[in-house]
Formats: sequence, structure tokens, C-alpha cells
Amino acid sequence: MMKNPMIGIVRNLENGQAPSAIGFDRTYSLGDHIAFDQFLLAIERNLLLHVTTALNTTVVGFAMLRFFSRNPNDLYSGLGFVAFGLAGVILSKGVRDWLRMRRILARIPPEIREQS
Repeated sequence: MMKNPMIGIVRNLENGQAPSAIGFDRTYSLGDHIAFDQFLLAIERNLLLHVTTALNTTVVGFAMLRFFSRNPNDLYSGLGFVAFGLAGVILSKGVRDWLRMRRILARIPPEIREQS
């Protein structure tokens, strides 16, 4: 079983290795720039999916409280409050992942980040 499922470059950047030590010491092609831009879009899309899921879970919580709950002590109101908590957990995980990946991407050399 793998200890760290991340790809090699990301793992090396997280461990603090210099970008030139892991192969970022050559000129970059258009494909390198496009791949970096696609990776940025994937990170943002992942954050938006977490936000969407958190909002949908919040709507489920509101529906449980508003339409199914007869009093504050029944099962449906409990499920509504659980849905609110779950939405917070989902949103915090998405933001944490996005911030972590942005910190890793900040270590990538500026030559590949800027458009040529």
C-alpha cells in the first residue's frame, strides 16, 4: 500500500526540494504552459464542486427542518442539523485542499506560470 498517493513532482515540492532538483531547469514548451493552466482549472473546479455539494446539503437540511419536521425534537430536525454540519465539513475540506494546492503551485518556477 502506498504511503503517499501524490504524484512525484508534487510530493517532492511538498518535501521542500528545489524545483531545479526535480527537473524544472529546461525551457518550457507550449504544452507545459497549457498543462499548468489545465491543472489550475482543475483545482478551481474541485473547489467549486465542494461548494456546490455544501450548498446542496444545506438545502437538504433546510428541507428536513421546514417540510418534514413537526417539532424540534423529532428525527427529521436532527437530520436537518446533521446536514448543516456535514455541509460545513464539506466546505472546509474543499477550501483546505484548494489552499494546500495553491501553496504547492506557488513553488513552481515563474517561467512556467507566466504566459509566453
